[in-house]
Amino acid sequence: MRRDWDERARENAQHFIACGHSETDTAFWDSGRRDLELSVLHDVELDPTARALEIGCGVGRLLRPLSERIEKVYGVDISSEMIERARRALADRPNIELFATRGWLDFIPDASLDFVYSFIVFQHIPTKKAVSRYIREAGRVLAEGGVFRFQVDGRPRPRRRVADTWLGVWYEARELTRELERAGFETVGLWGEHTHYLWATARRRGGKPGRGPAAVRTRAREWNRPALEAFLSRLGSDVGVEAAAVLAGQRSLREAAAPLLSPHGEEAPEAFVSRAYEVLLGREADPGGLAFYAKEIASGIPASNTVDCLVSSAELEEKLRPETQNVRLPQGESAPSPSGRGSG
Repeated sequence: MRRDWDERARENAQHFIACGHSETDTAFWDSGRRDLELSVLHDVELDPTARALEIGCGVGRLLRPLSERIEKVYGVDISSEMIERARRALADRPNIELFATRGWLDFIPDASLDFVYSFIVFQHIPTKKAVSRYIREAGRVLAEGGVFRFQVDGRPRPRRRVADTWLGVWYEARELTRELERAGFETVGLWGEHTHYLWATARRRGGKPGRGPAAVRTRAREWNRPALEAFLSRLGSDVGVEAAAVLAGQRSLREAAAPLLSPHGEEAPEAFVSRAYEVLLGREADPGGLAFYAKEIASGIPASNTVDCLVSSAELEEKLRPETQNVRLPQGESAPSPSGRGSG
């Protein structure tokens, strides 16, 4: 892992972290602010006194905006080259501390953090043993009531396929819940099952108390059945049967959306992206999203990635599983994902 990611950092760090946003420095760093708000902190609220850790921080694309909001941020990465670049890029942020890691977080004291997160990192790890170690370590460094929010690859593929440091392991939602429970977590939410972006939000239970009241809160959500039925109707599904299966956890939204891809080969990229927005999100594609995903498809990235991004988006969750409390996040623009590539 270290050798491969050191080489990628030397070759083009920003490209391998978020290739869809690596054309300019401005686009790269702006994408970090957007991904922090719409993905990492979706369903999470942090007090200014919070202390947090990013697993797989790369050059600090997400660390910089987070450091402007809370008291202390730690970043770890398997790549020493990434950490050196992060130190240079974040030299003006005194509340960020960076470490190269070999899979342990032993430089972080027990029960000292409120929030741990990871994005587009675990999908590159070639063994579940290594991911499990990070999950256990997150449980150790989080105080009681602390929150762990992270993303894994949830796309099913043959178990016999050998994972590497690019296309790593994948998880079923139930498997991930069991893993979290063994590490002392209660799963608060799962979103994006069977997509490239399966998100888990979990709260540390039964751990050591922290510095005081938890400086992190999570939002509660419930399915809105009429909104779910409208979503399934746009897909041409048998609404009654499909809605019951989704609500019972027997069918994922991504499985329900599979028919959207069947006529794709006959469409131009822009036409497919427009149709995906209309069917999945129930609205016209915004110019930024249309251009981003159409360019990806034209470059050879499968159209299924666009479907994954929209199905796992915070915007769709806001529509289908609205909050039962607290203030909602902005809607109306689905942030393009970094296409599943990157170190953080």
